[in-house]
Amino acid sequence: MNILEDFGMRLKELRLRSNLSQDMLAARCGLDRTYIGSVERGERNISLKNIQIICNTLDIDISYFFCDERFSLRSASLKSELDRPLTERFRYYESAEENLIMWQVSGALSLEEIKSISVDLKAACLKLRLGKVKLLVDNRKMMASGEPIVFQHEITERWEELQRWFLPHCEQIIVLCNSKLMQNQMNRLAKRSGIIEVQRCLYCDDEDWLTKELRPESYFNIR
Repeated sequence: MNILEDFGMRLKELRLRSNLSQDMLAARCGLDRTYIGSVERGERNISLKNIQIICNTLDIDISYFFCDERFSLRSASLKSELDRPLTERFRYYESAEENLIMWQVSGALSLEEIKSISVDLKAACLKLRLGKVKLLVDNRKMMASGEPIVFQHEITERWEELQRWFLPHCEQIIVLCNSKLMQNQMNRLAKRSGIIEVQRCLYCDDEDWLTKELRPESYFNIR
Protein backbone atom coordinates (compact mmCIF):
# COMPACT_ATOMS: atom_id res chain seq x y z
CA MET A 1 0.00 0.00 0.00
CA ASN A 2 1.40 3.44 -0.91
CA ILE A 3 1.07 6.65 1.09
CA LEU A 4 -1.91 7.93 -0.92
CA GLU A 5 -3.85 4.68 -0.41
CA ASP A 6 -3.04 4.65 3.31
CA PHE A 7 -4.17 8.28 3.64
CA GLY A 8 -7.38 7.51 1.78
CA MET A 9 -8.14 4.50 3.96
CA ARG A 10 -7.54 6.60 7.09
CA LEU A 11 -9.91 9.27 5.82
CA LYS A 12 -12.59 6.69 5.07
CA GLU A 13 -12.40 5.03 8.50
CA LEU A 14 -12.66 8.39 10.30
CA ARG A 15 -15.52 9.49 8.08
CA LEU A 16 -17.38 6.26 8.88
CA ARG A 17 -16.68 6.61 12.63
CA SER A 18 -18.32 10.03 12.39
CA ASN A 19 -21.31 8.50 10.55
CA LEU A 20 -20.83 10.70 7.50
CA SER A 21 -21.39 9.75 3.86
CA GLN A 22 -19.03 11.03 1.19
CA ASP A 23 -21.76 13.47 0.12
CA MET A 24 -22.19 14.80 3.65
CA LEU A 25 -18.46 15.23 4.22
CA ALA A 26 -17.97 16.90 0.86
CA ALA A 27 -20.84 19.34 1.44
CA ARG A 28 -19.56 20.34 4.87
CA CYS A 29 -16.02 20.76 3.52
CA GLY A 30 -17.14 22.75 0.47
CA LEU A 31 -15.53 20.14 -1.76
CA ASP A 32 -16.89 17.92 -4.54
CA ARG A 33 -18.00 14.39 -3.63
CA THR A 34 -15.94 12.97 -6.48
CA TYR A 35 -12.89 14.67 -4.96
CA ILE A 36 -13.49 12.97 -1.58
CA GLY A 37 -14.02 9.65 -3.35
CA SER A 38 -10.79 9.94 -5.31
CA VAL A 39 -8.85 10.81 -2.14
CA GLU A 40 -10.28 7.78 -0.33
CA ARG A 41 -9.31 5.53 -3.24
CA GLY A 42 -5.74 6.86 -3.11
CA GLU A 43 -6.00 8.42 -6.56
CA ARG A 44 -5.33 12.04 -5.60
CA ASN A 45 -2.45 13.84 -3.91
CA ILE A 46 -4.42 16.00 -1.48
CA SER A 47 -3.13 19.47 -0.55
CA LEU A 48 -2.25 20.52 2.99
CA LYS A 49 -5.01 23.13 2.85
CA ASN A 50 -7.64 20.48 2.09
CA ILE A 51 -6.25 18.18 4.80
CA GLN A 52 -6.82 21.02 7.26
CA ILE A 53 -10.37 21.62 5.95
CA ILE A 54 -11.27 17.92 6.20
CA CYS A 55 -9.80 17.54 9.69
CA ASN A 56 -11.72 20.58 10.94
CA THR A 57 -14.91 19.19 9.42
CA LEU A 58 -14.31 15.85 11.16
CA ASP A 59 -13.51 17.87 14.32
CA ILE A 60 -10.09 16.32 14.81
CA ASP A 61 -6.55 17.71 15.01
CA ILE A 62 -4.24 17.05 12.07
CA SER A 63 -1.86 15.35 14.53
CA TYR A 64 -4.62 12.90 15.47
CA PHE A 65 -5.33 12.09 11.81
CA PHE A 66 -1.81 10.70 11.56
CA CYS A 67 -1.78 8.85 14.91
CA ASP A 68 -1.68 5.05 15.12
CA GLU A 69 -5.24 4.42 16.36
CA ARG A 70 -7.12 2.63 13.59
CA PHE A 71 -10.69 1.42 13.05
CA SER A 72 -12.46 -0.95 10.70
CA LEU A 73 -14.09 0.26 7.48
CA ARG A 74 -17.57 -0.74 8.65
CA SER A 75 -20.15 2.02 8.66
CA ALA A 76 -21.12 3.28 12.11
CA SER A 77 -24.86 2.92 11.44
CA LEU A 78 -26.77 4.50 14.31
CA LYS A 79 -30.37 3.60 13.38
CA SER A 80 -30.48 0.40 15.43
CA GLU A 81 -28.76 2.20 18.30
CA LEU A 82 -31.38 4.94 18.36
CA ASP A 83 -34.15 2.31 18.39
CA ARG A 84 -33.00 1.23 21.86
CA PRO A 85 -34.78 2.90 24.81
CA LEU A 86 -33.08 6.11 25.92
CA THR A 87 -32.78 4.67 29.43
CA GLU A 88 -30.34 2.10 28.01
CA ARG A 89 -28.23 4.78 26.32
CA PHE A 90 -28.20 7.57 28.89
CA ARG A 91 -28.53 7.84 32.65
CA TYR A 92 -27.44 10.34 35.26
CA TYR A 93 -27.04 10.60 39.01
CA GLU A 94 -26.82 13.64 41.25
CA SER A 95 -25.62 13.97 44.84
CA ALA A 96 -26.16 17.17 46.83
CA GLU A 97 -23.94 15.81 49.60
CA GLU A 98 -20.99 15.31 47.24
CA ASN A 99 -21.95 18.26 45.01
CA LEU A 100 -21.64 15.81 42.13
CA ILE A 101 -23.38 15.04 38.85
CA MET A 102 -22.40 11.85 37.08
CA TRP A 103 -23.74 10.72 33.72
CA GLN A 104 -23.09 7.81 31.39
CA VAL A 105 -23.64 7.69 27.64
CA SER A 106 -23.87 4.12 26.34
CA GLY A 107 -24.84 4.63 22.71
CA ALA A 108 -25.80 7.17 20.11
CA LEU A 109 -28.12 10.06 21.00
CA SER A 110 -30.48 12.01 18.77
CA LEU A 111 -30.73 15.79 18.62
CA GLU A 112 -34.16 15.78 20.26
CA GLU A 113 -32.87 13.55 23.05
CA ILE A 114 -29.95 15.92 23.65
CA LYS A 115 -32.37 18.81 24.05
CA SER A 116 -34.35 16.90 26.69
CA ILE A 117 -31.20 15.67 28.44
CA SER A 118 -29.84 19.23 28.61
CA VAL A 119 -32.98 20.40 30.44
CA ASP A 120 -32.65 17.60 33.00
CA LEU A 121 -28.93 18.17 33.58
CA LYS A 122 -29.37 21.91 34.04
CA ALA A 123 -32.15 21.30 36.58
CA ALA A 124 -29.91 18.86 38.47
CA CYS A 125 -27.01 21.34 38.44
CA LEU A 126 -29.12 24.17 39.85
CA LYS A 127 -29.71 22.10 42.99
CA LEU A 128 -25.97 22.13 43.76
CA ARG A 129 -23.54 24.78 45.02
CA LEU A 130 -22.68 27.34 42.37
CA GLY A 131 -19.09 27.18 41.24
CA LYS A 132 -18.37 23.97 43.17
CA VAL A 133 -20.06 21.31 41.03
CA LYS A 134 -18.09 18.23 40.09
CA LEU A 135 -19.03 16.49 36.83
CA LEU A 136 -18.04 12.94 35.94
CA VAL A 137 -18.96 12.09 32.34
CA ASP A 138 -18.55 8.49 31.23
CA ASN A 139 -18.54 8.01 27.43
CA ARG A 140 -16.54 4.77 27.46
CA LYS A 141 -19.46 2.62 26.33
CA MET A 142 -20.44 4.73 23.33
CA MET A 143 -20.33 1.92 20.79
CA ALA A 144 -22.01 0.82 17.56
CA SER A 145 -21.46 -2.65 16.11
CA GLY A 146 -18.81 -3.27 18.77
CA GLU A 147 -16.66 -0.26 17.83
CA PRO A 148 -16.29 3.22 19.35
CA ILE A 149 -18.38 6.04 17.96
CA VAL A 150 -18.15 9.77 18.56
CA PHE A 151 -20.74 12.52 18.69
CA GLN A 152 -22.18 13.70 15.40
CA HIS A 153 -21.72 17.30 14.28
CA GLU A 154 -25.19 18.49 15.29
CA ILE A 155 -24.80 16.80 18.68
CA THR A 156 -21.43 18.43 19.44
CA GLU A 157 -22.99 21.83 18.80
CA ARG A 158 -25.54 21.12 21.54
CA TRP A 159 -22.86 19.77 23.91
CA GLU A 160 -20.88 22.95 23.32
CA GLU A 161 -23.88 25.07 24.30
CA LEU A 162 -24.40 22.93 27.40
CA GLN A 163 -20.73 23.21 28.37
CA ARG A 164 -20.86 27.00 28.16
CA TRP A 165 -23.86 26.94 30.48
CA PHE A 166 -22.10 24.60 32.93
CA LEU A 167 -18.81 26.53 33.00
CA PRO A 168 -19.63 29.01 35.82
CA HIS A 169 -21.19 26.21 37.87
CA CYS A 170 -18.31 23.74 37.81
CA GLU A 171 -15.18 23.33 39.84
CA GLN A 172 -13.91 20.18 38.13
CA ILE A 173 -14.98 17.99 35.18
CA ILE A 174 -13.66 14.58 34.22
CA VAL A 175 -14.63 13.00 30.88
CA LEU A 176 -13.86 9.32 30.30
CA CYS A 177 -13.45 8.55 26.59
CA ASN A 178 -13.80 5.39 24.51
CA SER A 179 -10.87 6.15 22.17
CA LYS A 180 -8.14 8.63 21.33
CA LEU A 181 -10.53 9.87 18.65
CA MET A 182 -13.15 10.82 21.24
CA GLN A 183 -10.51 12.29 23.55
CA ASN A 184 -9.37 14.53 20.71
CA GLN A 185 -12.94 15.51 19.87
CA MET A 186 -13.80 16.29 23.51
CA ASN A 187 -10.67 18.39 24.00
CA ARG A 188 -11.44 20.43 20.90
CA LEU A 189 -15.02 20.92 22.09
CA ALA A 190 -13.82 21.97 25.55
CA LYS A 191 -11.44 24.54 24.07
CA ARG A 192 -14.22 26.10 22.00
CA SER A 193 -16.60 26.30 24.95
CA GLY A 194 -13.96 27.52 27.41
CA ILE A 195 -14.60 24.64 29.79
CA ILE A 196 -11.10 23.30 29.16
CA GLU A 197 -10.10 25.42 32.19
CA VAL A 198 -11.73 22.89 34.52
CA GLN A 199 -12.01 19.75 32.37
CA ARG A 200 -9.76 16.74 31.82
CA CYS A 201 -10.52 14.16 29.12
CA LEU A 202 -9.08 10.74 29.92
CA TYR A 203 -8.42 7.66 27.84
CA CYS A 204 -6.25 4.66 28.62
CA ASP A 205 -5.27 2.16 25.94
CA ASP A 206 -5.58 -1.05 27.93
CA GLU A 207 -8.01 -3.97 28.07
CA ASP A 208 -9.63 -2.95 31.36
CA TRP A 209 -10.33 0.69 30.55
CA LEU A 210 -13.76 0.23 28.93
CA THR A 211 -15.09 -2.04 31.69
CA LYS A 212 -13.46 -0.53 34.76
CA GLU A 213 -16.00 0.26 37.51
CA LEU A 214 -17.09 3.89 37.59
CA ARG A 215 -16.09 5.29 41.00
CA PRO A 216 -16.25 9.10 41.53
CA GLU A 217 -13.78 8.90 44.42
CA SER A 218 -11.16 7.71 41.94
CA TYR A 219 -11.25 11.11 40.25
CA PHE A 220 -12.41 13.60 42.87
CA ASN A 221 -11.60 14.34 46.48
CA ILE A 222 -14.87 12.91 47.83
CA ARG A 223 -15.18 11.57 51.36
